[in-house]
Amino acid sequence: MPEPTRFHTPGRAYDLQLQIKELDYTNDLTSVQIVSSLSTAYQIIKLTLLVDPKDVIVEDIFGKTPIKLRIRLLEENKQINEDIEFELMYLKSDSQVTQEAQTTTDIQQDRAPLIIQTICRKPFVTMNSLVNKVYINKTIREILEELTSDVGADLTYDSDGENKEVIDQICIPPTTFYKIIKEYDGSNINSFDGFLDQRFGLHEGVSSVFCQYDNKVYVKNLTTKMKKNQVFTIHQLSGNKDENETAEKPMDGKNFYVYDTIDSDYSGNAKFSVLAPNIKHIVKPRDTLYSVVNQDLQNVCSTYSLISGDDNMRIDPTINRTKYYNEDTGYEKSENLFNSRFGRSMSDTSTIGINLERNVKILSLINIGEVVKFKPQTLEFVPLSGKYILWSSILNFEKTGEWETTARLNLMRTNKKLN
Repeated sequence: MPEPTRFHTPGRAYDLQLQIKELDYTNDLTSVQIVSSLSTAYQIIKLTLLVDPKDVIVEDIFGKTPIKLRIRLLEENKQINEDIEFELMYLKSDSQVTQEAQTTTDIQQDRAPLIIQTICRKPFVTMNSLVNKVYINKTIREILEELTSDVGADLTYDSDGENKEVIDQICIPPTTFYKIIKEYDGSNINSFDGFLDQRFGLHEGVSSVFCQYDNKVYVKNLTTKMKKNQVFTIHQLSGNKDENETAEKPMDGKNFYVYDTIDSDYSGNAKFSVLAPNIKHIVKPRDTLYSVVNQDLQNVCSTYSLISGDDNMRIDPTINRTKYYNEDTGYEKSENLFNSRFGRSMSDTSTIGINLERNVKILSLINIGEVVKFKPQTLEFVPLSGKYILWSSILNFEKTGEWETTARLNLMRTNKKLN
């Protein structure tokens, strides 16, 4: 049963509190899943509660009222290490309704799982706000700064490698802020998805866009991120005695130790065969009938995608064709938008998936779009080491007496091997 106020805060590594309509559902909360991904605009959070089905009806838990989730990470001395508050929007729920008497007066209550799918409330409002403006002689950064201010959010924009071209005229069509700003995936040149990125390129390289739970919009240049220091390192241990002792060290947010199997995937030949090693874009500048922008896909990978160490893609030599692209007009004779677009297409050629267990710091794992270093101790796997971009993370909190945590991290880069 929910309580009007919370009467007890248990001493544990994680302390989670859930509030709906001024009632505290902490004691009913059994699991929480937090999904952060560059494929989406904001965090997606799934809550599982064990409640009496009547409460869902009586307390009117149907989505009008914001849901407040608070997660605190406590040190051994009970000092708060991290304190994160999510204001959530109810999307949908799944529950079971059991058969009962016409009126229920028994003290004994039958409880059933209630699964609530939610998203972060303020980021939803920001990223789905309607925008529609005309800009004269502005850079992409200047446009985004003004649009972000208009929708009531804060913008953090990577200045390294930003597209500094002054665009003589841009008409922002009436659509959502997210569709205008997000990175272009190349799926439909005639759509408004990723309008600024597909028409001009946000950066000279791979860009990413995400609105964190605190309503801060991050536009990052992932290509230049790969040249900077990692935010944390994942050590895959081989199992000898010294490493067993290392694995028992507490997770400090900078180092994670795993024994688990690493999932690895590589699609170099597949991507080169579809995109073509030699690319020619037919563009239409204002002062000529047409112009051709040439690209070498290997050079795009080396310069404008996500390379760590060796940039040799090791592609089958029989894949050696030329492909013409004429779907859009381009912007004058600029190569920036094409370098950005195809750098993005090659950014996830090599991926690895890693499972983490035990108490982990949350903020470092939901900070997607940052550099992570993978450091395997087994000699045969050393070529897979090096830097990756944190593409997505799934954090799971399960209450089994105390709160236990696991995390799934998905990392990506362009090249398979470090050397």
